[in-house]
Amino acid sequence: MLTRCFLFVVLLSASHAVFSSGERFTISVDEPSVRFIVVQSRDPLIEWAAKDVADDLSVRTGSTFVVVKNDDEAASTPFIRINVGSSLPLLNGSAFPHGNHEAFAIHTRQDTLVITGADVRGTVYGLFTLAEKMGISPWQWWADVPVKKANVPLTLDKLPVVEGPAVKYRGIFINDEDWGLLPWASQTFEPDTANIGPRTYEKIFQLLLRLKANTIWPAMHPGTRAFFTVPGNKEMAQRYHIHVGSSHAEPMLRNNVDEWDRQQSGDFDYTNNADRVNEYWRSRVEQVSDMSELAMFTLGMRGIHDSGMEGIHSRQQAKDTLQQAINTQRAQLEAVFGKPAETLTQMFTPYKEVLSLYEMGLSVPDDVTLVWPDDNYGYIRRHSNRAEQTRSGGAGVYYHLSYWGRPHDYLWLSSTHPALVHFEMQRAFENGADRIWIANVGDIKPLEYNMEWFLHLGWYGPDKVSDARTFATYQLGRDFAISDPQNAADLLFDYYHLAFIRRPEFMGWSQTEPTTQTRLAGWDEETIESRLQQYQKLETSIFELGKGIQPDEHSAWFQLMSYPVQASSEMNKKWLFRHKAAFAVSQSVADKLMEKALDAHNTIDGLTQQYNRLSEGKWAGMMDAAPRKLPVFSKPEMITLTNDEKQKRKRDNNGSQSKQIKPASVKFISPEGYSWQEVRDLGYSGKALTLYPLKQQHFSEKAALTYQFTLDVAQDVTLNVATLPMHSNDFSHEIAISLAQKPVTIFTLNTKERSEQWKQSVLNNRIENSVNLGRLSKGTHNVTLSVNQNGIVIDEVWLSEHGS
Repeated sequence: MLTRCFLFVVLLSASHAVFSSGERFTISVDEPSVRFIVVQSRDPLIEWAAKDVADDLSVRTGSTFVVVKNDDEAASTPFIRINVGSSLPLLNGSAFPHGNHEAFAIHTRQDTLVITGADVRGTVYGLFTLAEKMGISPWQWWADVPVKKANVPLTLDKLPVVEGPAVKYRGIFINDEDWGLLPWASQTFEPDTANIGPRTYEKIFQLLLRLKANTIWPAMHPGTRAFFTVPGNKEMAQRYHIHVGSSHAEPMLRNNVDEWDRQQSGDFDYTNNADRVNEYWRSRVEQVSDMSELAMFTLGMRGIHDSGMEGIHSRQQAKDTLQQAINTQRAQLEAVFGKPAETLTQMFTPYKEVLSLYEMGLSVPDDVTLVWPDDNYGYIRRHSNRAEQTRSGGAGVYYHLSYWGRPHDYLWLSSTHPALVHFEMQRAFENGADRIWIANVGDIKPLEYNMEWFLHLGWYGPDKVSDARTFATYQLGRDFAISDPQNAADLLFDYYHLAFIRRPEFMGWSQTEPTTQTRLAGWDEETIESRLQQYQKLETSIFELGKGIQPDEHSAWFQLMSYPVQASSEMNKKWLFRHKAAFAVSQSVADKLMEKALDAHNTIDGLTQQYNRLSEGKWAGMMDAAPRKLPVFSKPEMITLTNDEKQKRKRDNNGSQSKQIKPASVKFISPEGYSWQEVRDLGYSGKALTLYPLKQQHFSEKAALTYQFTLDVAQDVTLNVATLPMHSNDFSHEIAISLAQKPVTIFTLNTKERSEQWKQSVLNNRIENSVNLGRLSKGTHNVTLSVNQNGIVIDEVWLSEHGS
């Protein structure tokens, strides 16, 4: 099946309808002809993809594309031919990290366009790459992006196109689906199943293939039936050649939340109930014994859900028990499949408490892929060291674009900055994570564009693509008939920038686990006013851009652009107007501000109702503007402060937002083979600095930035350094500060997960350190920041008056 090295060839040819010049292939439009697609391969997935592309090309060109099985059924010269071919020199497996796995080539042969796939999925990816290059969006079903009739000939240039994946397994984890995908599937799209079943997964799998992905970790929250217990789910994965894995909390493809019956089987306790647990795991392995090439087994053990193992009383016991579980799981795989365990795809994810057990010396077999998680907020906690990078199983990443948990959820909108995604995935990739990439995408919607960006990086390699803003420009130009997609991308990135400073879900200054009530904003009046003005500008811009959107694009525009921008703006208004009301000079002014806050709350409700009515109710139940009913989503209530409290808060906030003295210049000092570079759009500054390349390296040579400041008068000053909350393997990121080449102090940067310092760092997407430099004379002063290793990202550096 998937491991056999087939070459599937798609041939496109015609007479006057096609022009080929060796580097360019053009398909004319507005010709009332029938163009035939001959599918000689009998693989049903290739037949489906050919039919799908044929239907879209028919709309796009105005011709009728018909799929047939052989030349005899074609009434004229075949326009597209699909068959199993022989080896093609263009597909040189040595050019790709994973050989010819899923590779394809698009090239010309005289007046013919040829698509050659190395295997079934490679052929399908080639077809969908052709479709996208012809202007057909992968989001036509999931975001209602219409296939538009072309007015000019469709041209495919820069041929040949030869592609293969940078990351072998690329996919998504459907998670925290309680407020979106589950109610939508159960009530709107698949009511006969009354859950997330094969009809829903079919649409998900089709989307994955259009995005050149191949892996699913199915939904697993309470209320969602376990993937393998719903008739048709497994068969749908096999039909679409999708790999099925499971999260860190679901060993051996078992959804413990739905499947472990404590009353019948006892505690999920490997210390005291191992026989029942082993039986539970083995029965699932037996159920999937006919899909050895698609099943991906998570090894190890945690609690029923996202928690530590039960029945454990010490870390040493936890390590020993986990080791026993892994050894037993490996033996089960060999017994059921009748072949060595190393021939099966297996993962181990050191998530939360499991990471410390791994670092105690847990033995994970060399062929098992180590899947490194982020800290739930977009900062990857661990990377493979040099020894781990030699493992035959390689490494991967489990990355959150959506999250439920402390210090606060972000389940509502897509608010992770694409520039951060790019930087962290490139850092992981350069440190060997090229085997498995999984993004937690919540309900898929409204994370469409960020999900596509993540998978795009996984296919092409994060070191080979342009920056995130450029890709967003491409996405918007592809999906909407707008004259200036760059302007739309700039608007979208203004939205992401504001969310990077503080996500909309964090605007109540509340937390969860435990849940706390909303508080007043932690900013001064100038910052609040500036933020409100920036959001007002965004709303005005999205309204003006929307005027140019075609009627059949309105639904897609609302889903992908208007709703997130407007809803985020209203969330900010709700809590910032409430804040301003608390400091109003009179009750009447306070009342008017609270009215604005309440209007913003009601506007979010109205926008959400509009979302769920889109496309004649197609998305009813998908959008919930208050997941988990956390306090930030509630109606704002007036906070009354005494005059003394008002003055104290103003003093505190104004002190924390004192006048900044920015550096006049910066000098780069780089070790041999490294260079300081700005990361476009990253950080509050939008141009954070870091050292490339990103493969982990401690420096013996000096690696530094020297900032020159100019003081107009002599004064006592404080140096402030803002960095992104990146992680090093051993918490050893350091910046040494010197003034005029004399040492001042050393900042230690890394925060421990779950600590209060870490919570604040991820809520704010930055760590601020400061040191008193004493009284400096009028004139210029040089301050040097020396880093001890790469992976440190410096966002902003400034001076402020000491004590302010």
